[in-house]
Formats: sequence, structure tokens, C-alpha cells
Amino acid sequence: MNFPPLSQVQSLNFSRTRYISNSLDEDNPNISRRNIGGNCSPRHSMMVEPRKWQTRVKSFVLQGNARLWFLAVIIYCGLGLILNDSNNPNALLDLEDEQPLIEWVQENEQNLRKEYSERQKLAHSVCEDYDIYMAQDEYIRKADRNEDKLQYQDWFTLKRVNWNYMYYVPGEDFVYCKVPKSGSSTWVYNLLKLANVPQEQISSDIGLHKLLRDHYPKMSSSSMKRVFKKSFKLLVVRHPFERILSAYRDKLEDYQRDLMFRDGYYYTMYGKNIVRVYRDQQDISLANHTEPTWREFVRYLANTPSSKFDEHWKPTYSLCSPCIVKYDVIAKMETFSEDTQFVINQLGLEDQLTVEWVHRTAKETTTEVAKKYYSQLTKAQVDQLFNKYRLDFELFGYYPEEYREMAQE
Repeated sequence: MNFPPLSQVQSLNFSRTRYISNSLDEDNPNISRRNIGGNCSPRHSMMVEPRKWQTRVKSFVLQGNARLWFLAVIIYCGLGLILNDSNNPNALLDLEDEQPLIEWVQENEQNLRKEYSERQKLAHSVCEDYDIYMAQDEYIRKADRNEDKLQYQDWFTLKRVNWNYMYYVPGEDFVYCKVPKSGSSTWVYNLLKLANVPQEQISSDIGLHKLLRDHYPKMSSSSMKRVFKKSFKLLVVRHPFERILSAYRDKLEDYQRDLMFRDGYYYTMYGKNIVRVYRDQQDISLANHTEPTWREFVRYLANTPSSKFDEHWKPTYSLCSPCIVKYDVIAKMETFSEDTQFVINQLGLEDQLTVEWVHRTAKETTTEVAKKYYSQLTKAQVDQLFNKYRLDFELFGYYPEEYREMAQE
């Protein structure tokens, strides 16, 4: 199977100290520095001026002692080297000329608007290519003569609105479609802050997603249609292969963690059956291995209808209806800080919300983690995964080639 080549980009990680990094895990995505589309939409990329990140360096009061002055210079320069990404020698921070994210987004607002428009147009064009806006009977007649058309179930899924993942914030006329493992914890945190939920409840990190629905109850489809017309609508997407890997690591890889935080829900509902169906019983190395392995999980994904998936690995298109809902911003995890700040600015919530990561981890880089897992697969298995999530790749401008290259022949 041939895929378009990936473009290469530099990336940043937005953290409390705003230092350069190349780490990515579920809620800790890479931030594209110069290409707002990141390495995921070369057809619709847009170059903007790189922002410089605000870091705080203590000033030194130097009084008539040359040795003290010399020591201060060494410390000052040392801080700059520490903050610099050793893997990116061209990304030295200028500690004397830095710019906060909020200002950078304001200065680049028009370029960002163009990028969001391009993302929206890409999704719309893919929907048109698959005849999503065609009448049902006409599509069925046409599909019988064209093998390239979508299976009817996928076509029907794209043609309807899934209200179950929509959250309406009435005071702000804001609609957020929640995609698990795509920055959802951060936006759940933000929406709970807007609902004036006490900080100690938010910080507990237990039952936040249920708490969110308690404060933003489901509305009838007719009510949602009314508010949609006047609301600012947000969808956050992520590279499909990164998202399913994050879901596996969080929900299925560690049974003890699942038992501690979720009473073993994911093992009971999915893990046990995956092991039963897909484990090679002749492999003695897995004799005492309770959890499904990554390879077993991938075989399960490839052989199971996506309609039976858990929401954490269900395709994004089936959750948030990108063909029917015209999102004002399709944000990407690869440009999450810029996109989040843009939304905050557009809603006029700069005094209430800031760009914060929830569940941020940075022990390994994205590439290191991905290679650790995708190198366990064959290229044929990666191709199967691609076909399972093909619509997400096409709708949101992602490419699989980098992960396929990690796989075995």
C-alpha cells in the first residue's frame, strides 16, 4: 500500500515553564512551531512567524564584584542551555525577546483563521467525495455500481449528528464535541471551571467526565439544533495511530491500574475477551500475562466492527459528525496550545481560562513511544489499522507512513 510522504516539522511542548520539548502522550501533544497544520496536513499547511515562549529568569543584582558578575553570566547562560532542546540545535530561546502565547495568537489571528478554514474545507471536500450530502436512495443506486464508495453503515454514520458527545455551554454559546484521548481532559477541566465547580473537585481527577455531564446535561436534538445556529463549535482531533495507542496504554495495558481506578472495568468489558480470542496459547512467555498485549489489541481492532468499539478508540468521525456539523475550529493535538488559546480569545474568556495541560507526561518522546509499540507490528497490520481509521485520516489530513516505516516487513 502506498501513502503520501510525511512532511517534517519542528515541534514545541507548552508547559508551565514553556520550554522546548518533543514529548507527546495523551494530553501532552507536540506543538507545531512554524507550520500550524503540523506534519499532518501538508496539503493545507500555512506558514506563520514562529512564536517565542515566555520564560521567567530571575534578574541578578550585581554590585562591584567581578567574580559575582562572572558567576551570574554563567548561570544565566546555563539556564538558556538547559531550556534549549538538545535535539533541536536551531531552536535556541531568546531570553531577552520573548512573547506570551496569548499575544502570539492575537498577532497571528488572521493566519490561524485561514488554517481553520482550510481544515474545515478539507473535511467538507472528503464528505462530498463520499457523497454524504446525496439522498439515500440515490446513494444506494450509485454505490451498487462503484466499489470505491463507503459501506452503507459508514455513510449513514457520517450523515447523521451524534448528539451524545456534544456539550453546550449556555452562558457562552459554546458547543464542544468531546473526543476521548484528544485533549478531552483539558477541555473537561475548562468547562467545569466555567460551571464554577470548586477547584478541589476538579483537582481530584476522579469522575470528572461524569461530573461534566451533570453540569451540562444532554439536550434534545431539537434544542441542540436551535443553539447550534448561534454557537461557537469546537472539535479537537488527533492522529488516529497516536490516539489508539494512548487508549491502549491508559485503559488496557495495566490491569492493576484499571482495577485501582476503574474497578477493572476495561479488563472485564474488553481485555478478558481480547486475550481469550487473540492470544496464542502456545506462547509460554504470556502464560502469566493478564492484560492483552499491544499486538492482541491491534488484532482485535482490525477484526471488530467499529460500532462495537469503546469510545476511547472509536473513530472520531463516528463521535462528532464532521460532515454535518460545521465546526468553527477543528483543533489538532499537534497545535493544541495555539488552537486552545484562539478559542479562549474568541469566546472572550481570557480572564477565566488559560492554556493548561491535564494529565501531562513527558518521560519519553512521541517517536520513542510510538516506535516501541509500532515496531511490534507488521506493515500488513499497520495497513489494516489504517483501513479501519481511514476516514479519520482523510477527514482531518493525517498520514500513516511514519508509523508504517516503524513496523516489521
